[in-house]
Amino acid sequence: MYLSKSDFKVARTCPTKLYYKKLRYPSLLDQDPFMKFLADGGYMVEKMAKLLFPDGIEMEGFAGHEDAFEAVRERLEEDEVTLFEPTIMAGNLLARVDILEKKGSVVRLIEVKSTSVDTVAGGPNPFRGKQGGIIATKRPYLEDVTFQALVFKRAFPELEIQPVLCVVDKSKAASEDCTCDRFRLTREGGGRMSTDVEFLGDVDSLREAHLLALIDVAGEVGELAAEVEAAADELAASVAGETAERLEPALGMLCKKCEYRTDLDGERCGFAECWGELAHAEPHLLDFCRLDGLRPPEKGADPVSLLTGEGKGGLLDVPEGWLKGAYASRQRIQLDHTSPPREFLDDALRDELRTHAYPLHFIDFEASRVALPYHAGMRPYQQASFQWSCHTISKPGADVEHFEWINVGPDFPNLEFARTLREVIGDEGTVYTWSSFEQTALREIRTYMDRLGVDDPGLAEWLDSLGSPESDRVVDMEKLVRKYHFHPRMGGRTSIKCVLPAVWENDESLWTHPLFSKYHRRDDKGMVMDPYKTLEALPVDDSAEDAGIVQEGTAAIRAYQDLVFGRGAENEKAREQLKQLLLQYCELDTAAMVMIWMHWQTVA
Repeated sequence: MYLSKSDFKVARTCPTKLYYKKLRYPSLLDQDPFMKFLADGGYMVEKMAKLLFPDGIEMEGFAGHEDAFEAVRERLEEDEVTLFEPTIMAGNLLARVDILEKKGSVVRLIEVKSTSVDTVAGGPNPFRGKQGGIIATKRPYLEDVTFQALVFKRAFPELEIQPVLCVVDKSKAASEDCTCDRFRLTREGGGRMSTDVEFLGDVDSLREAHLLALIDVAGEVGELAAEVEAAADELAASVAGETAERLEPALGMLCKKCEYRTDLDGERCGFAECWGELAHAEPHLLDFCRLDGLRPPEKGADPVSLLTGEGKGGLLDVPEGWLKGAYASRQRIQLDHTSPPREFLDDALRDELRTHAYPLHFIDFEASRVALPYHAGMRPYQQASFQWSCHTISKPGADVEHFEWINVGPDFPNLEFARTLREVIGDEGTVYTWSSFEQTALREIRTYMDRLGVDDPGLAEWLDSLGSPESDRVVDMEKLVRKYHFHPRMGGRTSIKCVLPAVWENDESLWTHPLFSKYHRRDDKGMVMDPYKTLEALPVDDSAEDAGIVQEGTAAIRAYQDLVFGRGAENEKAREQLKQLLLQYCELDTAAMVMIWMHWQTVA
């Protein structure tokens, strides 16, 4: 077996994962819609980068790695050549370079990433912090380049290497030929997205005003080289035989995010193999609130590692003495109300709710932040706020009213988004959100106004007031949950997608409420369904088989792109169906907030 760049990247997060990856164990990432969404952006950025090299040659269509590498050897005998996706091999190390540019004896290895930097605000080196060290979040990208440089140097020691990272530059504004609608991705059989991307714009215009920065990272690669080489050789040795060797796992807090934590009773579950019998502990230690906030006696020790070392894997195994610091109160509530399982609602919640002035506005936004902007003039990863929903209770005992807005045209939506929202929630009453996202979005719209020189003092003042973290109108319901509310069904999580099912399943009064009864359904086992699972799929095209469904945020972004720049731009029926998918999803987000608020009123 070979150790590829992607293998190395996975193994750097946990060496044991290399075994599961090589043997194709089930992974949560296989069907993760957000990961697929990020991949789409990566394909577009890579296509843009390749378009900057008009003489580039695609190295594809070979029978195997050896044939592909031999073809690269032959090409590198030329004095000048640019290759796309060339395969490089050294021993059982293997790397496919995004772009390889050879001029004489000097070779630029260009790794393309959809991550972003700001070449203006980021200083002379956007990969290093103020103290000169490599920024932790940028390190994986730099290790990718370092791994490629290692393999190439071993394969071609006579050539000089110049490692380069090609990334998205947020300081640049998009021209008409740099927007995402100029890049069409095709799908292969089975729905798998291929890496083939068609560019629909003007190539010359794109080359004159692209959104990329090519940054020499020789210094960073030199700094990481010894560490990467030692790790690569150790990992390569573990896959050098006929079958991969499973490296012994080090159980710890990182296991909480393990993508191999799939069906514990399945035929192959990496998490179960690592944790053994401790994998089946119920409730599980990894579902504890803020594991990083635990304070075991051994300063700096990993609490999960300590407990599993003693043969303990249950949430209730956490010692009371470890509950210290900012999260101790929440952690203690979870311990006290998990066994026996029961709901916790602090009496102080009722008192706080009474201080919130009417009218009450429950708001939720849908927005998209993509590598290549939707519109000319936008910057990479600039947020487009394309939809809002608001449920309003004007006074005590009043009916709940619903208001909504969605952008369905090609114009940049942010200003109209803010203006229509202002008409509904005005300057009075309490504005409920779930997390700080909505206020952050409002502040970004305010910055956008200044950048474009928009003359609307009233809107600017309103955005400044409502978007301020010190605003006395805005109440973050997620913070109220953390402080006052717990149900074992939520585990250690406080997202609305976890809190709503816990409330819904245990408050029958909500099932018959005129506003919410449409969400009351049972599955084929007679269990009450999560309201988000009741949202219906709608046929987007004439074929009944092509039904769309939006039950989470990434699907909403994809539906919006399809609505404005895809099928919805050409087909009225598709546009209406995609619009309805988005409206019913966003409506439930704010309806869920009202349900939880009502539950607090009746139980608190």
